[in-house]
Amino acid sequence: MNQRVKELVSLGRETLFKVSDTPGLDSEILLAEALGILRFDLLVAKNNIVDAETVAKFYRFIEKRKEGVPVAYIINKKDFFEDTFFVDERVLVPRPESEFVVTEAICHLKNYRKSPDVLDLCCGSGCVGLSILRVMNCNLTLSDISADALDVARKNASDLYQDKEKIRFIESDLFNRIKGRFDVITVNPPYLSRNDMCKYVYGPLKHEPEIALFGGESGVEITEKIIKQAPDFLNPEGVLIVELGYEGADKITSNSLVLQKIVNDYNGFKRVAVFNLRK
Repeated sequence: MNQRVKELVSLGRETLFKVSDTPGLDSEILLAEALGILRFDLLVAKNNIVDAETVAKFYRFIEKRKEGVPVAYIINKKDFFEDTFFVDERVLVPRPESEFVVTEAICHLKNYRKSPDVLDLCCGSGCVGLSILRVMNCNLTLSDISADALDVARKNASDLYQDKEKIRFIESDLFNRIKGRFDVITVNPPYLSRNDMCKYVYGPLKHEPEIALFGGESGVEITEKIIKQAPDFLNPEGVLIVELGYEGADKITSNSLVLQKIVNDYNGFKRVAVFNLRK
């Protein structure tokens, strides 16, 4: 039986209705990927007949999505800031909220006359640091405790930047193997508590690496450790920019850094904290 593009989109939407908050969008993205076209081209191609091989590929995608696998892992890509990043189950799927970390870093660095030094700690796919590099001519260090995550970050750096001389990669548990000082340190640390892990880690989240999610019993232990250690790695005018969990802004404290500001995300949550050195 011949199947048209519009019929497959409808079938995918109906199949994913109970397992996704965005079944129609998921179906369109997965079919576009199977067809090798942009999602926006589906409308033009809506009456086209789809060959059997592509239909089978689309069905495989839909089955994975039914199992809760995030769309980004199925198609191995996720748009973030100004680029499309490779992702798989070795790293977190980049979230739009993390773009606030990028914009805060750029805002701080935009008046620098020299090439600034930037450290992206807990870098995962590298999306935050590499997005800063997209706008700022900086010396970038990407660091993560996970060798697998760094492999993904290296791939993204290679895909997005042919000149990688200004990018260093360091496998490190937070600051343990970091040397030198930086003008900006960005970090999206694990910030889910034990209760959060039990309450929220299901569906798509269960496919994401636990090491990138679990932030300690209360969820802020790793964040607090970063804030405590960061002063030893900041230049005098440098800043630490940290992504926060939903309750993070109410729990973080520091004796050696000054909380410069809190930035709300698209939903009004306190999402990003910006610190500078205490004078």
